[in-house]
Amino acid sequence: MNRFSLLLYFSFAFLLSGVDGSTPAQVNNLISTLLQGYDKRTRPITDQDKAVKVDISFYLSIVNDIDEVAEKFVTTGWLHLSWTDQNLVWDSTTNNIYSIHLNQNDIWKPDVVLKNGFTKFKEMGGSFYYIPIDPSGFVSWFPYEVFETRCSIDITHFPYDKQTCQIVFVVWSYSVSQVEIVNTLSGVDFYEYEENSVWTILDTDSYVNKDKYESEIIFKIELQRKPKYFVMNIILPVLCLSLLSLLVFLIPVDAGEKMGYSITVFLSFAVFLSIISAELPVNSESTSTLSFYLVLQMGVGTLVLVISAIQLRLHHRKTTADMSQIFRKMVKLERCLRCKSGCCLSKKVQVRAIEKNEIEEQEIHTDDDIEWTDVTSAIDFFGFWLFFIFNIVVTSYLFISIISS
Repeated sequence: MNRFSLLLYFSFAFLLSGVDGSTPAQVNNLISTLLQGYDKRTRPITDQDKAVKVDISFYLSIVNDIDEVAEKFVTTGWLHLSWTDQNLVWDSTTNNIYSIHLNQNDIWKPDVVLKNGFTKFKEMGGSFYYIPIDPSGFVSWFPYEVFETRCSIDITHFPYDKQTCQIVFVVWSYSVSQVEIVNTLSGVDFYEYEENSVWTILDTDSYVNKDKYESEIIFKIELQRKPKYFVMNIILPVLCLSLLSLLVFLIPVDAGEKMGYSITVFLSFAVFLSIISAELPVNSESTSTLSFYLVLQMGVGTLVLVISAIQLRLHHRKTTADMSQIFRKMVKLERCLRCKSGCCLSKKVQVRAIEKNEIEEQEIHTDDDIEWTDVTSAIDFFGFWLFFIFNIVVTSYLFISIISS
């Protein structure tokens, strides 16, 4: 019998035809007879040397939340626990009673608890729960709960990360030789499931662990984050800021806005780093690639601030101040790279062709015409292109590694 058929069976057969052809007096008499001498402290099996086999399945209704900071996994669903109580068996042909409902506190039930929960151990179900029982003693229990479990979060590839969370149930008081958990179904089933707005379920699995003293069952749920919100509100603004940080090299030194602009971009990266840090777990086991990228951009912003400060210092030097060969070679290389014809000469000369020859102009320069404004201009040129190439390479590598993970 599959899961859906089993659910329909207990929903309709027990509720509608459970007392077909019988009177309330007959049902009361049967319940009194079954419970007479019944002791819920005793395992419901004739041979006490054998284990009571409890079949456990999990039906998930909704993934409420994954708290990355607290590493908490919150779900809503219900368990289906079934076992055979050999002390609650009757002959249905004599009284036409095919099912009865008893309060969960009136009969024996396994003390199954949530092992990896955030809250203290508590009894599943409630005093208002009634459990259906058929003539063969087959018992079905459907405790409905909001489960809060621990879940180790790996945020390396945030916001394209995948998480695998476990919900572990264990029989607390009985050993595996007394109460044995079995699982006839594979994975986690869904009942009236509501899709989560942030997470989507990729796969589910379940297995019973009998290696320990007690019997436990583990339900695994693999989830993937929906990145659209984070792409629109974090990643795109960060990429725009990384491009804006390059514009500092396009601002003339005479404008007096270089330092102010650089500090503004640097503080913007710091704000985004604070926002992302608030969304991630406080641990050192894994570091978000996006956080690393922001720290790297803040480092670049610090270097840009240093370069801008040096530029301002050089720009306001006197023209009579000595200039090192490093600055002179930098200016020559910058002029050479800007030269469309590929020649790097240093003082303007006009060579006019006579009659039909073309008029050519070439620039012939000497080292004497290099000023400090030329040095700051060369720094802007090299700074823009070096940081632009660096930014493209690093951004492409980091985000391709995140998305392809």
